[in-house]
Amino acid sequence: MSEHDYYQAHARLDQVLDIYPNGVHVQEIELIVSDHPEVPSWKALHPVTCHLDARQARELAFELLELAEHAEQIETTWPR
Repeated sequence: MSEHDYYQAHARLDQVLDIYPNGVHVQEIELIVSDHPEVPSWKALHPVTCHLDARQARELAFELLELAEHAEQIETTWPR
């Protein structure tokens, strides 16, 4: 683990429902990336939060699923 790598990611619904003047409602998803929980607070990277709308969250989820499939293929075909 490099000193500059984040360790874990969590997702949750934003606690605020955004309502725009045109009547559109947007419930954002928060993606929080943080350092390893055992790293002392004085040394840990500050958590980073990214707000995603439903479309962006689906696109990210799809990309992650594709990458997971590819990683599993590499792991199972790599010579031992």
